[in-house]
Amino acid sequence: MKMSILVGLSVVLLCLVWRFRPGIPGWPRSSAASAVESYWRTWVCFLLSSMAASSAVMVLVDAPGIESALGYARWLFSAHAGTDSWMPMLRASEHLRMHPDIPVFPAVFFEQHVKFQYPLTALLVLDVPMALFRVDGATVVTALQILSRLCVPVIGVVFFKLFMGAAQPSNPDSRLPLQSTAFLMGLCFVSVILFYPISRSEFHGQIQTSMTLAAALALLAWQRGNPKLAGVLIALCCVIKPQWAIVILWALLRRQWVFAVSATLTTGVFLLIATAMYGLGNMLDYVSVVSFLGRHGESYFINQSVNGLMNRLLFNGVNLQGAGLVWSGTDFPPFHPVVYAATLVSSILVLGLAMLWNVTKRPGTLDLALIMLALTIASPIAWDHHYGVLFPIFAVVFPAALQRRPWGRWTLPILWGTFVLTSQSFNTATNLFAGTRFNFLQSYLFFGALMMLALLCRLSSQERPAAPGAHAGEPQPRSAAEASLQ
Repeated sequence: MKMSILVGLSVVLLCLVWRFRPGIPGWPRSSAASAVESYWRTWVCFLLSSMAASSAVMVLVDAPGIESALGYARWLFSAHAGTDSWMPMLRASEHLRMHPDIPVFPAVFFEQHVKFQYPLTALLVLDVPMALFRVDGATVVTALQILSRLCVPVIGVVFFKLFMGAAQPSNPDSRLPLQSTAFLMGLCFVSVILFYPISRSEFHGQIQTSMTLAAALALLAWQRGNPKLAGVLIALCCVIKPQWAIVILWALLRRQWVFAVSATLTTGVFLLIATAMYGLGNMLDYVSVVSFLGRHGESYFINQSVNGLMNRLLFNGVNLQGAGLVWSGTDFPPFHPVVYAATLVSSILVLGLAMLWNVTKRPGTLDLALIMLALTIASPIAWDHHYGVLFPIFAVVFPAALQRRPWGRWTLPILWGTFVLTSQSFNTATNLFAGTRFNFLQSYLFFGALMMLALLCRLSSQERPAAPGAHAGEPQPRSAAEASLQ
C-alpha cells in the first residue's frame, strides 16, 4: 500500500514539474541562469521518475519496501550502525595485538575465514587513535560510525559544488541568493540519501562511504584546479584499496606531475607507518589475499562485476543464500577457469581503455571520473555500494551531457536509463531469475555503470582543449542549452 502511494505521489510531482517547469526560489533571472536552472529541473525529474519506476516494480512483485533506495534511506535517520567493514578490521587489529608473532592474513583470512580484505594501511584508522587516545577498539569504531554517517550530507554538499562547477565552468564560485542555495542544498541532501549504493553502504557500516567522499572531494579539487589536493585525496583511497594506485599511473601517462607526486608521497607515508607498526612480512602477505580474490571473486548477486556475472551465469557458487543468508563471511565460489579468464580479460580491456583514452589531451574532471569508474568496474569484486562513486560522477556528467547531447535525441533516454539502473534497487525483482539463465538481469547496476563509462568516453572525446588557467574538463556554455532540453 505504501509503495502504491509512493508511485502515485512521484508520478504526480513529476507531471507537475514537467508541465509547469517551476523555477528555483530566489534564482536570478538571466539566460545563463535559466540554462543552469533547467539542468536542476531535469535532475528533479530524473529523481522523481526513478523513484516511481523502482516503487512500481516493488508493487508488481509484491515485495516489502526495505530492499529499495527509500527503504535503506530510512535507516540513515536511526541509531542503526552496521559493522560490515569495522568487524573484520577489529578482528585483524585484535589479532595483531594478541598474536604479534603469527602472520595476520594466513590466520584471519585463510584459517578463521574472516573476510578482512583490506591492506594493513586501512587499519591505521583504528590503531592510531587507539594508541594516541588510549581507548579500546569498540570506542574508535563508534566514533568512525558517527563520522561515516556525517559523510553522507557532506557528499551532498560536494555534489552541489561539482554540479554548479560543471554547469557554469566560467564562474563556478558565483554567489547565489541564500534562498536558492538552501533550496539546492536540500535537493542535494535528498538526492544523496536516495542514491541506493550510498544508502546501502551506510546501512551496512561500510568504510566505502568515507572513500566515496574522498573520491568526490578529489573530483572537486581537480575541477577547481588543485591537483595537489586531488592527489592527496586519491592517496586516501589507495590506503583503503591499493588498486586505486592505478590513478597515479594514469596521471603519469598524462604528465600530471603535481598530482602524481602528491599522491605517491602521501601513499608512501601511510605505507611506511603501516610497515613500521605491522612488519614487512605482514604487509607482503596481502598479496596472497589479492591473488585468492582475483582467482575466485564472489558469486553473490550484489557483486556487480564481470566476475559476479560469470559466476552466476555458470551457477558457480552461491547466488542468494549462504551461511549468512544473503551474505556470508566465509563462502567463496570455487575456482572456475572460464570465470577467471573472463575476469582477467575484461579487467585488462576496461583499464586499458580508461588509461589510454585521449591520453594526449589535458585531462579534465570527466577524464578523472572515467578512470575512477573504470577501476570499480574492472575489479573482480565490486559490491553495489562500491558504485557510490557514481553519485559525484553524475554531478559532472549531467550538465555536460545535457549541453552537448553526445548521442543526439537519444542522449536524454540513455542518461535516464543510466541513472535509474545505478541509483535504485531492483534486487527483489531480478532475484526472481537467480536460478535461471536470465540471472544476468541481476547485474543491472553493472550494465548501468557500463553505460556511464561509454558516456564518459563520448563526452571526453567531445571536449575541447582547455585554455591555460581554465578549469579543465568542464562543458562550455551554449546559448541553446535551454532549448536542448525541450
